[in-house]
Amino acid sequence: MKTTLNLILIIISLVFFQMQSKGQGVECGTDYIHKNQMQTDSAYRKQIVTLESQVEAITQKQANNKLRSSLYTIPVVVHVIHLGEPIGTGSNISDIQIQEAIAGLNDRFSNGNGLGVDVELEFCLASKDPNGNSTNGINRVDGSIVANYSANGITPTGNPCSGAIETDIKDLSRWPVSDYYNIWVVSEICNGAFVGYASYPVGGLYDGLVIVSTSMTSTSGTLPHEVGHGFFLYHTFSGDGGNVSCPVDTNCLMNGDNICDTPPHKQGDCGTTNPCTLAGVWDNSRYNYMSYCPLVNRFTQGQKDRIIATVMVAPRASLLNSLGCGTVGINESSSSDIFSVFPNPAHSLINVKVDIKLLGSSYVVYDNAGKIILKGIITSEDTIIELGTLSGGIYLFSLGENLKQSFKVIKE
Repeated sequence: MKTTLNLILIIISLVFFQMQSKGQGVECGTDYIHKNQMQTDSAYRKQIVTLESQVEAITQKQANNKLRSSLYTIPVVVHVIHLGEPIGTGSNISDIQIQEAIAGLNDRFSNGNGLGVDVELEFCLASKDPNGNSTNGINRVDGSIVANYSANGITPTGNPCSGAIETDIKDLSRWPVSDYYNIWVVSEICNGAFVGYASYPVGGLYDGLVIVSTSMTSTSGTLPHEVGHGFFLYHTFSGDGGNVSCPVDTNCLMNGDNICDTPPHKQGDCGTTNPCTLAGVWDNSRYNYMSYCPLVNRFTQGQKDRIIATVMVAPRASLLNSLGCGTVGINESSSSDIFSVFPNPAHSLINVKVDIKLLGSSYVVYDNAGKIILKGIITSEDTIIELGTLSGGIYLFSLGENLKQSFKVIKE
């Protein structure tokens, strides 16, 4: 009997090892969704190409000019889509668990263990909701009312599994992506196929990440991994063809994960040496939060540069101007040392008054989904921008080199 039991355990172990080595049963669904959209959605593909170009240009400028470091704060809202359980049980996880998960996320991004780099990006649970009211940044909704959610959880768009439709679940609770990074905590993803997935930063009403409730903890590496995707990091093994071959590495800024200090490797390569290359610091990949290897513990300088470059352009740039983590009752300023926007709220036009050094600068107006609505050039120190054709709502006005100076504009 004992021999038979041991044989069964050995067989199970071998099957598990084979699944891992072939890339099956992977925990992150981001790659699957991204590849599907790149093949089927030309608008999405164009957005990714444009974003890559913008991020590369800013990254190069960072490297050449050694720009001053800044700590950027991203307001977060967590939507708990539970199955009707009491708070603190099952999929309806407690406030404390969520708060600890965000604290763990910040510890990893700030290099709390000293093994990587401080990304200088922090995440705060929102203190103001979209209407300016006080909030703890956590919304709870019973998702069992949506067909197939109780049985199989959520189905990522484009996935053939039989869970609830992704947009139906996210429509239960979502906040404007221009002001908040949305995190949906769910019971399951495709009946257990994944533990998380995230949208690459192309904007849209449903932008954000999805994570199963059991992985929304302070000790799990899933949350920092998916947030990494949300701020445009690929897997360190990107380009391995599903754990089949070593990624091409002719140009480290354009191949693999588009980062030079994470040596290319296959998904299953996590040992003491890298079979794909002897170049670079192997620990930067095998212990990276964006790998599938165990004992992950770091982001690298190259990843930090890419994240910060992503934060500087749409759609993530608008988050830097959000009042989501501000004090209730404080109104947003629409001026800086070098330019001001008025009136705000506006009816049919806004006046942009700029310092003379900004003449010739580009401006862009985005809607709350990150879509470009208007763009042009500042030609005088007092420039009038017509808003008459825009519908009422909140827009983001960005101005200057790399569009880093931004303000929200309300169109009445």
